[in-house]
Amino acid sequence: MTSSILGKKNALIILLSALIGCVGLTTIPRAAVLILAVPALWTLADSRYAAFAVVLAYKLAASRGLLPGAAVFLSESHTFAQAAALYFIMPFGVSLPFLVFWSEKRKRKATCLVLAFITAYILPPLSLIGIINPLMASGTIFKGCGFAGILTLMTIYGLCVLHRKAACTFFCVIALFATLLNDSWYTPLSPEGFIAVNTSFGRLGSGSFNFERDYERAEMVFADLRNRTGVKKSISANVIVLPETIAGRLNNTGLELWKSEIQKLTVGKTDKTDRTAVLFGVELPTADGRKYDNALVMLHKNTLSLVPQRIPVPYSMYLGPFAKGGANLHLLGDGLLELPDGRTSAVIICYEAFLTWPYLVSMLHKPDMIISIANLWWCRETSLPVTHRTVISLWALTFGVPVVFALNI
Repeated sequence: MTSSILGKKNALIILLSALIGCVGLTTIPRAAVLILAVPALWTLADSRYAAFAVVLAYKLAASRGLLPGAAVFLSESHTFAQAAALYFIMPFGVSLPFLVFWSEKRKRKATCLVLAFITAYILPPLSLIGIINPLMASGTIFKGCGFAGILTLMTIYGLCVLHRKAACTFFCVIALFATLLNDSWYTPLSPEGFIAVNTSFGRLGSGSFNFERDYERAEMVFADLRNRTGVKKSISANVIVLPETIAGRLNNTGLELWKSEIQKLTVGKTDKTDRTAVLFGVELPTADGRKYDNALVMLHKNTLSLVPQRIPVPYSMYLGPFAKGGANLHLLGDGLLELPDGRTSAVIICYEAFLTWPYLVSMLHKPDMIISIANLWWCRETSLPVTHRTVISLWALTFGVPVVFALNI
């Protein structure tokens, strides 16, 4: 077994997979097309364990920011060793299907690859931790083709299994795309009529109950919005998007405060009153108040619309179906929000950005855009903020929709 993993050929493709994980999700947009090579490298592995190592190397490299980030996120109640275990367990678990579904017979291997993708990224429980799916980059070649582009890409991988020359040709195509096309090809558009407000409040803990701190933060946000909507700095946009958890744990009193302040934004602007909306992240208590929905709320004409986060972060937010506290799981939600102008948006909240299931479910409904809100204070010194933005941009590119980002760092 050892020799089959560490043979020259297998060692080379494992190293290439790790390098792709390092450079594919960076500030260089054209580098993202290299991610498409990872499944093709899997098809070239000579053994089950080498194939597993190819995927694991990519996962560990691409999610490298999770190790220091998790240490910060869990610092109040957990040790660094637990954060390190989380970093290794997630990539290891998602890579397992690529170990299990492997066959020496080429005709079976194509089916095995499809089964591995479905098990790792679509079916629970692995879909809850199935981060950084290489198929997200299908839009770098099949821009705006959506599900058809993904299926075409899987067909190409099937050809790579059956014919090694097809794999070599595919690598050449990837190299051409990476070198010949300019970065604008890989950059999704921003929708018209939106303004995203990024903040720097630092730690906004999930599941917190500090209403005094939430109130003080809300006052700062309101002051900033009033400044932005002043005469000299008027906003032409109709929809203002604020980051995840910006309102904290929102009770009835806090909700009335937000309604009152947002109403003031449209005073004297009757032509915009029917269209102006403010979107912001909240935590809404459910059941006995110990569990909550991590959600995006839209306030428009004093009415409230809600889109809950479908998959909160396992272990730290989502504690399981039988836990007394933690965030609720809404796995079957469509994540859609209807905006005042009639457009529909897919809402992606923080951790969901790294997964596959939320995008696939939302895109079945053909939304007009993606709205992404996140709270990345815990990983601001790592590679994860860039990875987060790149992953969302790649899915937006794949389905040909614009995207709005609102972050707290």
